Amino acid sequence: MSAQPHRLLDINTNRLLTAVAALGVGAFALGLTQDPSRTWHALLVNNFYFLSIALMGAVFIAIHHLVRAGWPTVLRRIPEALTGYLPIGAALMVALLFGLPHVYHWAEPHAADHDAILQAKAAYLNVTAFSIRTILFLTVWLVLTRTLVGFSRRQDSDTDLRWTERSVRLSAIFIVTFGLTFTLASVDWIMSVDPHWYSTLFPWYVMSSTFVASLALITLIAILLNAKGAFPEFNDAHLHDLGKLVFAFSVFWGYLWFSQYLLIWYANIPEETTYYRARSTGWLPVFAANPLINLGIPFLIISAKSKRNRLLMTGLCVVILLGHWLDMFLMVMPSVSPEGPKVGWIELAVGLGFASLFLLSVDRTLRSRPMVPKGDPYLEESIAHHG
Repeated sequence: MSAQPHRLLDINTNRLLTAVAALGVGAFALGLTQDPSRTWHALLVNNFYFLSIALMGAVFIAIHHLVRAGWPTVLRRIPEALTGYLPIGAALMVALLFGLPHVYHWAEPHAADHDAILQAKAAYLNVTAFSIRTILFLTVWLVLTRTLVGFSRRQDSDTDLRWTERSVRLSAIFIVTFGLTFTLASVDWIMSVDPHWYSTLFPWYVMSSTFVASLALITLIAILLNAKGAFPEFNDAHLHDLGKLVFAFSVFWGYLWFSQYLLIWYANIPEETTYYRARSTGWLPVFAANPLINLGIPFLIISAKSKRNRLLMTGLCVVILLGHWLDMFLMVMPSVSPEGPKVGWIELAVGLGFASLFLLSVDRTLRSRPMVPKGDPYLEESIAHHG
């Protein structure tokens, strides 16, 4: 049994990613002097993407506590490691408050003076209320996630079953709280980039996109650790079940993508169609590629046999992670570049910096605890899982 912590990244890779993360910080600082709007938008895209993936790791844990599923127990350290980015992501999201007028039109001085729609939304969309909600969302997520992960760590020490029962109760609170706060956060941080637009499906759409990305990353990390010999408990049955989840939520994302587009196209209400009008002109190639990558490729590749093929699943998970980053890019960036996508040194350096920072935080968290939750009562069932 993997009772000892293990490294996801070797020493040289760790040093390289540290350098890339530092380069990203420098690029962000330089970008603020060259093109602050694009720079702040790049921060929003990347930080929300990785913050959401980290948060969805806690959602993965909470769901399986609630349904008392045994098979994913051996995997729990991986989604717990994803949550290691939450404090960093929270701090960077608070930093975004200093750049609000560069990202959100409604935050500009006098933006609502001659805009009836913004005037109607002013009680909700204003800098003070937005800042309070942002700090509240982040605080709630940090407290609940830290407590949930803390129960698991304490159970490693004393193997007391009370931590499992407390985890189940806390998971119920967490899931309900997450549903409300993430819905509002999606509206605040992403939808309000286009303040005249609205969609009642949008929070679910964002949730599905980031959840399937988190599932893909959990699967990818498990495969990589197992290939290094650091996670021998991970077997083909676990991989098959993760593959089923990745496929199911890829289809669910596709269903929401199609439903949102179809309803807005059919109703043809100007306040709703403005979102797709902006993405069907200069952004059309990216817009068309989005469902092809995030639904078409998983739909064509995943089968009962391929879910147990580690090489194929590795490639698919990488595609899904890149595809859903593209999805997030498409949600945000047309507001700063309506004529078409701009991918320059700001977007590349900041994006790579965030990815490096995220991987470093995951590796550090993995190294801080045993690879499997050795005190969990479902662990033996999970190790013996061969469904």
